[in-house]
Amino acid sequence: MGYLMRHDLGMDEGTAALIAGLAGTVGAVAGAVVGAVAAVRGARIGAEKAAETARQQVRDQASIDHEHWLRQQRIEAYSEFLTAYDDSALIAHRTFKKIRDMESGDPRPEDDLDELTATALRLRQVRQRVKLVGPEPIHARAVGLEDAARSYHTDLDCAAVARESNDPDVDAEFMQVHTGMRAMADAHDAFVRAIGALIEGGHV
Repeated sequence: MGYLMRHDLGMDEGTAALIAGLAGTVGAVAGAVVGAVAAVRGARIGAEKAAETARQQVRDQASIDHEHWLRQQRIEAYSEFLTAYDDSALIAHRTFKKIRDMESGDPRPEDDLDELTATALRLRQVRQRVKLVGPEPIHARAVGLEDAARSYHTDLDCAAVARESNDPDVDAEFMQVHTGMRAMADAHDAFVRAIGALIEGGHV
């Protein structure tokens, strides 16, 4: 009897130890699982944050690259337009001197007037590029300059016709030429000032 009691007691102690061991193992496994889940979740959150940071960096770099590209396009368009205007103004001045020196009844300098027409077409072509790159206030000034140049060319042609036909109102035609010349110069200054304001504002 004593043996059995001792034997049963031994089994109880062994069973208790086994249960305690299993409980510890289960606790350790559960703790490991919880830790692993937390680690995975933390890694996923970290990866998402890293991915969002990378995406934002890409967006920021794309924005910087676009701004740089637009700046270069605008500078080139404005320069091309001003160069076309300068070419037109030089030919217009040469044509003006020829018309001014005409005697009554002399033929119009048709070659020069045709060349002016060609420069006007060129001016319109490059002005279209200014329209593409903008901004609209700059394009509006470019349109104003183009219109002023075309009006001046028309004034020159009218003065040449008046001189050729011995029109008694030829002096009035030449007054209009001088008015058109000033209008063209003013439009040029307005365009250049608008570009300067854009650059100072950091938008070019």
